[in-house]
Amino acid sequence: MDWNEAIALLHGADWRHAKIGLDRMKALMTALGNPQKKLRFIHIAGTNGKGSTCSMIRSILTEAGFKTGLYISPHLFNFNERISVDGVDISDDDLRNISEKIKTAVTSLNEEPTDFEMITAIALCYFHEEGCDYVVLEVGMGGRLDATNIIDAPEAAAIMSIGLDHTEVLGDTEEMIAAEKAGIIKAGSPLVVLNQKASILQVIADKFKEVNKYNVDLSNNPGDSEPILSPCTDHNETGSLGQVPMTITDPNDLTVHSYSLKGEVFSYRSIKNIKLPLLGSYQIDNAMAAIDIILSLKYRGINIDDETIKQGLLNAGWPGRFELLSENPVFILDGAHNPNGVAALAESIKAFLPDKKVIFVMGVMKDKDHLQMLKLITPFADSFIAELPYDGRGLDPEELKKEIFTVFEGPVFAAPSIKDAVAMAVTRGKELNLPIVCFGSLYQAGEVRRYFIH
Repeated sequence: MDWNEAIALLHGADWRHAKIGLDRMKALMTALGNPQKKLRFIHIAGTNGKGSTCSMIRSILTEAGFKTGLYISPHLFNFNERISVDGVDISDDDLRNISEKIKTAVTSLNEEPTDFEMITAIALCYFHEEGCDYVVLEVGMGGRLDATNIIDAPEAAAIMSIGLDHTEVLGDTEEMIAAEKAGIIKAGSPLVVLNQKASILQVIADKFKEVNKYNVDLSNNPGDSEPILSPCTDHNETGSLGQVPMTITDPNDLTVHSYSLKGEVFSYRSIKNIKLPLLGSYQIDNAMAAIDIILSLKYRGINIDDETIKQGLLNAGWPGRFELLSENPVFILDGAHNPNGVAALAESIKAFLPDKKVIFVMGVMKDKDHLQMLKLITPFADSFIAELPYDGRGLDPEELKKEIFTVFEGPVFAAPSIKDAVAMAVTRGKELNLPIVCFGSLYQAGEVRRYFIH
């Protein structure tokens, strides 16, 4: 089922809402009987890395024997990918049946919900009907006012890498964006934070203190197994919530044994020789956070042993993120679509393609910071092939070509389609014996993958 078919189940394809807030979502879920209150969640926010981390956590929980739902966005091939249980996408029939329930519920509301709110409601109803033990919930945008934040305190939450994206809605500094992401923090829920800039960590720590009535001492060694907390002066007056941990993933506790295009091997905390099939140096960071989330569940009494964690990570799949699609020539697909993501992509190129010049296939949305993305990636470039990833919102390839020329002096081409861009890159890659990396937007990932699958 494609996006238009799925949305047409709920309303007309041209329907739009711009107003942000949780009031509509609260009204909708109340009309549906609040199924989310009967589920246990792991809630994941962040600019980049949250989808991969969600997939890893889901895989580990499934391996541990828990029936586990996963809610993500966007999809690569078909809409059903957004809602799955134990790796199996929602069926068209279930999607249609639950959509009818949503449409009926909407008729009783004063204001019609947005499409993302209704899709989130479908997912929550489906996970309840399926009797999921856990649901891994990826935030759509921000956190504080995101539709997924309709849930009560989750079993655990995580805030992944934070960078500048959606600045027109979330704010124009990383600290402002961090404050929006920190809106998913709830009293009594363990929190895992990917280690990053000190000012971002402080924003998150301040919110954690406000919600849980504990100070967070960032001078402690990040990632200590003990909670990085100390009581607030007014804690006794406000009543004890119990000391819940805020854990910062600790790069000092990481040992990387090998990088290769066949996978990675690393050790983190007490877990040794973890094999990760997902490529990309940033995937180890995401795996560290996933491990810390599982350890936070163990803190709450859930018994998952190290071998189960290792097998779950080995089983994890997440297409479109530094994904090797071809070995002759080497063709890697990466969904990096903002400066933060492209910086991570650059680190992966250093690790996996050392001393190699790269042919880049690039397509981007009009509202992204293309120039900063280009400045980060051009040091690795042999050439660029510009293409259009998405009609309407995508930047015209000829316009992108002009922008590339402002920061790059090598060959730059414009292709009439994604398929033509990939074919051109493959031909050039074989002729020059150079690797190819396609990046700039997740919207093009499905078509790029189909080229190689077919």
